[in-house]
Amino acid sequence: MSENNKKQSEPQEAEHGAEEDVVKKPQKRRRRLLAKKQVFIAGIWPKIAIAVIVLCLVLAGLIISMLNKDKASPVIQNVSISDIAQTSAIINWQTNEPTTTEAAVCSSDNCTSLKLDKSMVMNHSATLTSIEAGTKYQLTLAARNEQNKEARFTLELVTPSEAVAPVEIEPAIGPGIGEFAPDFTLPTLDGKLESLSQFRGKIVMLNFWQSSCPACDLETPYIQAIYNEWPKDKLEVLAVSVNERVVFVQTFLDSRSLTFPALLDSDGAVANTYQVPTYPTTFFINADGIIKGIKTGHFTSQVDIENILKSL
Repeated sequence: MSENNKKQSEPQEAEHGAEEDVVKKPQKRRRRLLAKKQVFIAGIWPKIAIAVIVLCLVLAGLIISMLNKDKASPVIQNVSISDIAQTSAIINWQTNEPTTTEAAVCSSDNCTSLKLDKSMVMNHSATLTSIEAGTKYQLTLAARNEQNKEARFTLELVTPSEAVAPVEIEPAIGPGIGEFAPDFTLPTLDGKLESLSQFRGKIVMLNFWQSSCPACDLETPYIQAIYNEWPKDKLEVLAVSVNERVVFVQTFLDSRSLTFPALLDSDGAVANTYQVPTYPTTFFINADGIIKGIKTGHFTSQVDIENILKSL
């Protein structure tokens, strides 16, 4: 072959080799991508499998927990005893779920089952009656749920041996409602002495007034009507004139034809004891000597007075 022919063939061969390289390079890249995808998928499957296993275990645990809950017995709690007396007591308790209410009380001699509500409830109560004073009892509480699972609770109860008499506290002496009205002794217009305590057993309408008081003048007809109509063995009216002379009081009563009893508090000492804030002021004292009502200011009618008297 001539040198020119050799030169022409050599470039053709070089070009043909370059084309083969271009074809081979994409093929290698595809193989690498496929290999990477296979490795990625191979790595994902174990993770998915582990996640599925964990989820199955969680669901199985929840199912087992629910089954165990259904099989669990109820719980009796918050047991208390109240109103304990010689022959009775009240037992209260609760359960953590709705159950029936059952109870039995036993002494050393016998046992008695209590007839209680069989409906499903969470708050329970039992009243013990016909028990003896100074005796130890064993009380058994039973609770049964819808799954027929039962719980029991036992406690002891000892009834008091002697009844404790309530302590009666007498009201204090004072001018307030609910207190014993302070006793006093004052003269009448004719000089006779009268004391509040001598009217114990009657309702006393104790009225503090002054003849110079216009409001006092307005209510005197109503007081006189009450004095005339109410029985003398049930009601006593005492009209106490404060800081006034006998002549002025007598003139005031005579000019208005008033006949209810008037007492003279010439120095205002009794009015001070009763802490009279204004005139007129009326205290309503019951038959036991306790102040049950106070009226400050004048009455507007006879009915106004009677409504208070009837409430005593």
